[in-house]
Order: sequence, then C-alpha cells, then structure tokens
Amino acid sequence: MSLRSVVLWTLLMVVLMACNLSKNVPEGQYLLRSNTIDIEDAADGLVESEVASLLRQQPNSRSLFMPLRLKAHNYVDTVPRLIFRPFLWRTMEEKRADKNKRLRKTNARRLAKQERKNKKRIAKARAKGEELYIPKRVKLKDTINPRPFFREWLKYEFGEAPRIFDSISMQMSAEQIRLYLSRKGYFEGTVDADVAINQKKRWAHVTYSLCPNQPSMVDSMFLVTSNRVIGIKYEKFMEKGSSLPPLPFRFDVDKLAKFRDDLARFMRNDGIYGFRDSYVTFEIDTLGAPYTVKIATQIAQRSIEVDGVMTRKPFAVTRVQNVHFHIADTLLYKGNFRADFGLKSDTDLYRNNFLVTFDTLRYDWYRGVNEQYRTAYFLYNSKLPIRPELIEYQNLLEENNYYRAIQLDQSFNRLVQTGLFQSVKPEIIENKDNTIDVHYYLVPAKRQMFSFEPKATNSNGFLGVSSSVNYENKNLFGGGQKFRVSLLGGFESQGLLFAEDNENRNFNTLEFGPQIEYEIPGLFPMKLTRLSKRQNPKTIFSASYNLQVRNDFERQLFQLNYGWRFYDVMRTQVFSIGVPFIGGIQYVLIDPSEAFSARLEQLNDLFLSNAFSSQMIWKDIKMSYQFTNPTLKSGDITFMYAFNFDMAGMMLGLLNRNQPVNADGFKEILGVRYSQFMKLDNEFRLNHKLNEEKSINYRLQLGSGLPVGNNAPNMPFDYSFFGGGANDNRGFRAREMSPGVYKYYLDTNRTATEIGDIRIGGSVEYRFRITNLLKGAFFTDFGNIWTLNEDPTRPGGQFSADFWRQLSLSGGFGLRFDLDFLIFRLDIGLPLRHPALPQGAQWIFQSRQPYFDEAIEFFGPANYREKLPDQGPFSPAIHIGIGYPF
Repeated sequence: MSLRSVVLWTLLMVVLMACNLSKNVPEGQYLLRSNTIDIEDAADGLVESEVASLLRQQPNSRSLFMPLRLKAHNYVDTVPRLIFRPFLWRTMEEKRADKNKRLRKTNARRLAKQERKNKKRIAKARAKGEELYIPKRVKLKDTINPRPFFREWLKYEFGEAPRIFDSISMQMSAEQIRLYLSRKGYFEGTVDADVAINQKKRWAHVTYSLCPNQPSMVDSMFLVTSNRVIGIKYEKFMEKGSSLPPLPFRFDVDKLAKFRDDLARFMRNDGIYGFRDSYVTFEIDTLGAPYTVKIATQIAQRSIEVDGVMTRKPFAVTRVQNVHFHIADTLLYKGNFRADFGLKSDTDLYRNNFLVTFDTLRYDWYRGVNEQYRTAYFLYNSKLPIRPELIEYQNLLEENNYYRAIQLDQSFNRLVQTGLFQSVKPEIIENKDNTIDVHYYLVPAKRQMFSFEPKATNSNGFLGVSSSVNYENKNLFGGGQKFRVSLLGGFESQGLLFAEDNENRNFNTLEFGPQIEYEIPGLFPMKLTRLSKRQNPKTIFSASYNLQVRNDFERQLFQLNYGWRFYDVMRTQVFSIGVPFIGGIQYVLIDPSEAFSARLEQLNDLFLSNAFSSQMIWKDIKMSYQFTNPTLKSGDITFMYAFNFDMAGMMLGLLNRNQPVNADGFKEILGVRYSQFMKLDNEFRLNHKLNEEKSINYRLQLGSGLPVGNNAPNMPFDYSFFGGGANDNRGFRAREMSPGVYKYYLDTNRTATEIGDIRIGGSVEYRFRITNLLKGAFFTDFGNIWTLNEDPTRPGGQFSADFWRQLSLSGGFGLRFDLDFLIFRLDIGLPLRHPALPQGAQWIFQSRQPYFDEAIEFFGPANYREKLPDQGPFSPAIHIGIGYPF
C-alpha cells in the first residue's frame, strides 16, 4: 500500500472518529444513544433480547464497535471543511444541481438529434412515396431517479440518519413490554421507562426497568373433544411429543403457541390428514386460587369444501390409496406429438400449467410370492426417461401406508436431490373416504452439460493459472447414473525446494490430469429394490491421473476409488465408506532430477527421502462422516461434526509378511514400496447467530496420524498435516508453521519439512454486516502441528505433554463480498505468538534481537539475512479465498 493511500485512509478514519454524532440533530431534540433493559434477577423466562426486539425506537446501528453509518451520514458535510479549501469544493446540493443541469443538456442534445434523424427519415419516406416510416427513439438519461454520486451514496444509502429520541415511542415501548410480561405469566408486572439527557452532547439514554412480581402457574390442563381418534392421538402426544414442562409450570403464551404447533405437526405426522394449528384453541381460567391458571385445550371440527359447499368431516386416520408420477417430457417422443394423439393445432397441451400425459404404466414390485411391496402409477409420453424403480424409490408415502406429512416433504427433497428434475411439484388429492392420492408432477432436467472453469491462484506470492473442461451426464443409462469427466491443466510458479533463492520461478510447474467419476443410485452390485428407503445410498467409482512436472522432479499420481455413500432422510448426516480393501488405491511415482537426487543423498535425511519417494497407498478402509444439527436452539445455533478415517497397508502387510525387504529396508508390491498408516481427522464447528447481522463462529480441529510397519517414522507426504493458510491459522502463510518448536527459519529446506503427523487448531470469528453486499469479520486462530516420533533432523518437533505451550496465536480482520452466488473473501492475519522463536522473541510485542542473534550464530554474520525467510516472523499474511473459512 502506497504512502498516499495510508495517509488518505488514516485521515478518513480520523474524520470518522472525530465526527460529532449529534451534528444533524435538530435544536431542542436529542440523539437516542442507547437503550438499557433492567430485569430483576429472580424473573424466570424473561429474555433481554426478546424485550429489546419489542422496543419501538432503536438507536443507530453499530459496526466496527461504533455507529459507523451515522458517522458516514454526518461525514459528508464534515469533509470539505476539514480537508479541502472552500473554493475547490461544491456542496452536495450544488453538485447535484450541476449534474441535473448536465443531464438535462444531454437529454436536450439527444432529443434534438432524434428530431433531426426523424426529419430525414420522413423526407426519405415521402421521396419514395411511402406513408409509414420507423421513427428513431433515443435513450434519455434518468432525471427522476438519477444514479447517485459518491457523497449521495455515502450519506443516503450507506449512511443512516440520526435516530431522534421520541417520548411517545418510549411510552409505547413500555406498554409493549408490559403486555410481554402478561404473555409470560406475570399478569401484575410493571414497567418503568426513564430517560437520562446529556445536555452538552445532546444524547438521550433510555432505561426500561421490569418488575415482574409473582407469576401465575398452570396447575391443570385437559382436552375437550368428542372425537375419539383425536383423544387417543392427544394422549400419545402428551406422552411422547409434548414440549410443555410437568405441571405446575409458569403460564407462557409462547410455550402454548409452540405446544399448538407441535400438536398439529404430530397429528399430521401420525396419520391425521388436514390437521392445522388453527383447529387448536385454548380456554384460560384464572378464577380459581390466586396466581393459578387452568387451561382447556379445544379441538374444532374440521371443515372442507365439497362442490362449493362447506361441510363437516371428522378427523380420522388416513391412508395412502394411490401414488401417481406425472413425467412432463416430450423430448424422447419420435414423431408429431399433436398429430399422433389426434390433437388439433389450437389444442392447449397444458393442464393446470403442466404438460398433459397420455401413456400410463402400473409399476409393481413384489417381495416374496404374493406380498405387494412397492407400487405406483407413471403417466408419461411415449417413453419413460428415467427408470420407474428409481423414481418410486424416492417416495416414502407408499400405497396402503398411513399418511405422514413429514414423508411428503422428505419425498420432495429426495426427488429434488437426485438432480434429475428441473421442477418437482407434489400434490395431495383427498378422497371421499379416509384415503388420499399422492401426485408428483416432474419435469426432467437437462441431461447433459459442458462447462469450462478458468482459475487463478496466488499462494505465498506464487502465481498460477489453470482451467478445467468438464462434461456431465446426469442420467447415462436411464437409471439416474451420473457420469462426469474433467480435464484439468495449468501452470504455477513454485520455488525450488532446495534452492537458496527463487529468482527463476515464473510458471516453472506444469500440472495436467483427467478425472472420471461414475455415480450409481444404491449399493452396487445389489439391486435398488432390495434396499430400505431409509438408507438412500449411492455407489461412487472414480479414477484419476495427475502429472506434475517441476524443475526438481516429475510426479505422477494414479488413483482408483470404489465407495458407498449414505444419506439419512433429513440429510443431516452423511456417511461414506470405501469398500474394504478395494475402496482406495493410490500409486505415486516420482522421477527426481539428477540434481535433486544428489541433494537428497547429500542431506541423508530419512524424512525427506520418505516424502519424495515412489510409493503405493492401498487402503484397507476409508470412512468419513458428517453430522449437522441446525436447530439446537430455535435455529440460532448450528453444530457440525465431521471426521475422516484412513487405514492403509495392513492387509498388504499380512499378505507380504514373509517377503524380503529391499535395500532401504522396506517391503514392496509391484516393484514399489507400500505405506502402512492410520489417520483420524476431526472437526467441530459451532455457529451462534446473535441476530440478523451478527454471529460468533467457533471451530476446533483435532487430527493425528500413526505411521506403522512398512512406513517411515513419518506419515506419507500427501497424508500429513500442515499449518497456516487461508483456511487454517491465517496469521501464517500456507505451510509456514513448523512442527512443534522446530526452528524452521534455520533450515534452508523449510518448504519441504514444515509438515507433521498431529494437528491441533481452533478459530473464533465474529462476523457482522457492513452493507448488504459487504460483510466484515474479526478473527483469532490458534494451533500447531507436531511429529509423532522423534525426528533428529527436526529437533523440537515431537508432540509432548507441553504441547499447550507450543500453540501459535494470530488475529486479524477480514472482508467478505457476498454476491449471493459467490462469496469472495479477503483476510489479513497478523501473528501474535510464534512458538518456534527463541525465548524473549515469541510474542509480537517482544524484541526481535534473539531471533537475529540465533541466525547470526547459525549462519554467520556475513550472509545470515539472505538465509532467513524473506518475510519476517511477524509479518502480516494476506489471504484471498472463496467462501467462508469454516
């Protein structure tokens, strides 16, 4: 950032901080600075945030711990007097008048030009003897709602006018709070509203004091209904589904409203069709003992419309009679659709905004000899584009089963999640008896698509460009099979691993590789009809090849995967498992250059030799699991847990236990050493939404790898942990953190050695909205990586009981540009503690001299500066990313 930019930004912040908040407050009035809510400690069930939401008048919003929008509103009139000379500055009104004048002149010129053009066109038409001509219409500038210039946008769109204290709004707020106390069972509660005025600064502070007094308790609650079925269901609900606490409990309107919603949902999900919360009412009796309430729950009779007449129909247990799938598609039809079906040219092919269907298929699948299992009707035109068993498999409202409303929502979601339909519309038709028919109207999606994705990267100053060409077929063989092919290629700048300078690094790395993925519904080779609908699994085959050409070496990676993926009905859990022993195979072939091989041999470093050697990774098992619960606390808190587990080489070790080792002491398969290890990586996330604009987000990462048997003392390079980067500890660049307290800055091979077998990390991020487009965040990250075994070439890197003393710490600020379809992220992180540095230099506020003294002693005073990393240990790191970091 240039000196000029720094000066301008500093000056702007000074102006904002110094801006008088009451500058635009009319004389004799006061700015509402804050509201304070004072609730007695003994009050049960009263939430300050709920009370605050009832206030009719709120102070100006705050961002970056200050009323930023109010300051911006006041700032517009402040700038010219502080920065610019008066004769060089126009007021905002003068500038708008000048702009409007120019807009009118522009419109006048365009209208004059339009008139000249039209006169010429009229003359040409008359010369040809024509009576008609095409008039010229010019586009005029908008003078009614002109585009605002910067100061107008800053003042009126981004800025926020001062909120003026209003005593009437204060009294209305107090009355709303009193009603809130009554809803919470405090019928005799009182509310006092007091205002404190600061005459000098012209501020007003309002305090609302709540005195709830004694609450009224519900001592009895009973049902009033003549419907025996509803009575039985109600008793079942009270035993299993009621959210009300045991009697007696404090009267609370909100709890009763939730009770009514829960009861209606329970009834619909337990076979009672058409049950709505509006049928449930409460009769409140407060005439008994003081501070006691009796509640009678009443269920109204159901009303339906039959032939335009409203009639009564008692609630009853409802069953599904028929299931219909309407496939609106004529793309597979060969011939003239209208002519073949005898349709006139003016016949409307749409009925209720949906394409009509003429062919019908009755799908039946039996389990056993005579047991009818899965049945449905399919209505289509000419040919079904998707196999009926796959579509029926997504439906949970099966024929002859009890109706459950939740299963309709789940079936809708499952049909959408197949990706085979561009439109899914469910509809229920009620029959005269206590049965229903289920109809799904489906419009197939586009079957094939091509895409081209260019990409640019910037990793630690190393630039890269790449692109991929992709092909996808969503329904390859008519059974929902998804086939994807991607071809990736690109160039990237990378520093030489053992070079002491990176002068010649411009686009010195080539990467190329195809990838193929084939996804099948169900568990191949088992038939889909043999599986339970609760599982909704998928089988995924994938194969890929990747070639990386660098100055140091060429690296080829072949990979084969065969796994199963399971989703629960609500998609809150996803479990993936590779088919044991054949689920994951990786073959890494490294062809080093002569200089690179000579350098490895010279170093005689077991860790580096293991990291840059050809090897086979044959997984015995690989698993991943993810659980998300978005409703821990009325949707305000979202919790996510995920783990990945890999175990490789154990079966090969048993099969090759009698095989001799090679010259390096390792066993081989197909002429290549194979790795043996286990790895478990865990991640916990908790997102706490404070309000519509603010949230606090937490993340904890715990991971460990265990190299065993035929493996070197460390994990394979591709399965090791590293620290730093845009999605990890953002005060550090990617792969900048050394394992433990290993002094990476004294190692000229640091690029290759800053990985580990164990990871502990965490983040806390406070997110807030600045504008509708721009959001901000303050964050702090901590963590480190370690080796599991002692490595003499990386002293201090082994995990120990003092690991907590070796945690790094960083903090920073980020901006998120929310474009709806894409979130572009810019984070600036600053290291606060660097555990690898010598004592007395580990914190940012401590002296750097011990760091330099150590380098002078190790490298010598002549060239120690050249040997140290280009960036200092406490230099800020700038990260650019897509999406949130977690």
